[in-house]
Amino acid sequence: MRRNAPHSSPAPAAVSGQVKVDLSAISDNIRILRKRTEAPHFMAVVKGNAYGHGLVEVARTAVSSGADWLGTAQLNEAVALRKAGITQPILSWLYLASQTSATIIEALENDIDVSLGSVRQLEVLAGAAGRLGRPAVVHLELDSGLSRGGARKEDWPELVAQARQAEVDGTVRVRGIWTHLAWADVPAHPGNAAAVAEFEDAVSQARAAGLSPELRHVSSSANILDRPEFHFDMVRAGLAIYGLAPADHLDPADFGLRPALSVTAPLVMVKKVPAGTGVSYEHQAITYEPRYLGLIPLGYADGIPKGISGRSVVHVGGRQVPVIGKVCMDQFMVDLGPDATGIDVGDTAVLFGDPACGAASADDWGSAIGSHGDEIINRIAPRLPRVYESSAYECPDYQEPAAAGQGNVA
Repeated sequence: MRRNAPHSSPAPAAVSGQVKVDLSAISDNIRILRKRTEAPHFMAVVKGNAYGHGLVEVARTAVSSGADWLGTAQLNEAVALRKAGITQPILSWLYLASQTSATIIEALENDIDVSLGSVRQLEVLAGAAGRLGRPAVVHLELDSGLSRGGARKEDWPELVAQARQAEVDGTVRVRGIWTHLAWADVPAHPGNAAAVAEFEDAVSQARAAGLSPELRHVSSSANILDRPEFHFDMVRAGLAIYGLAPADHLDPADFGLRPALSVTAPLVMVKKVPAGTGVSYEHQAITYEPRYLGLIPLGYADGIPKGISGRSVVHVGGRQVPVIGKVCMDQFMVDLGPDATGIDVGDTAVLFGDPACGAASADDWGSAIGSHGDEIINRIAPRLPRVYESSAYECPDYQEPAAAGQGNVA
């Protein structure tokens, strides 16, 4: 066992944190989710750089693991997948129809399905398809209560009528009809059943207008796990494929899902301080007895939330230690306790990762700031390099964690 670090130990010259992505976890998670649905089609949602995990790397893993569709928010993400050689069907749903005709044409040239939720969007898509000389393949979106994208039920009859006319004209082909539930992360909420009933009525109206959609899709991750009656022809898996909780009452571990992403950084300094020492800006934390402090070279510029101080922990040296003092732009402190035996400069600190290895999870960090794990993983800055491994983190020797906030007084 190593001796304690000196009173103040400088860091090595080269310092960086990194994001480790376990692609085998994503693969396993998709296989688990695929077994939970009888829907014939499975979409892996890779929007937002695959929730910070890496767009192309995750998409390739998803396809090899059983996803036969991919979903992106923005058209440029979908085009990037095509340029990477991915040929599976892709649906993209967020674009500014009035100003991005060139982008839309590029998407259509690359055989990307697009969402359609208004007559104005239909006009732009039909015009682009006319210039291209082939129909735009679309999924009509119903606004079933989220008040976000899609057509409200009072606008739906006009949309399906115009879509059918565009099919006759050869500028549009309606492949699917879809909606996103306002209470998707609260599967038992009665609003979900009401929205699905409205969705089924919208599908009936579309068919009565002469449309023949192949795909009806409603369910996101929480509904895949908790509401099989909502699965229809395709499910859209987002958070769950990354091993995060899609709803407060759903623990990913209960379904065999595990986090794929961990954020690590080296300890760059370890120092002993006396009782009564103020830590970081404004001395919002003060030690009540002699402590060892560790310096981690990541901060809010890297996506570390300021609100995490005193509310969550970091895993280092086989144990959990609390974050102490205000998070700075590029660094923050952890309280190593009155005895730092076995911890030294250069040791790897895991900010969050797999709880089975003793680390806090992204969901833990999200809960600590009054949010969720998806906000935590999506805010990690691009300047942190992504490293892809079959196993992102080998579990160290684990000890019982120190209580968050130990050694601090406000």
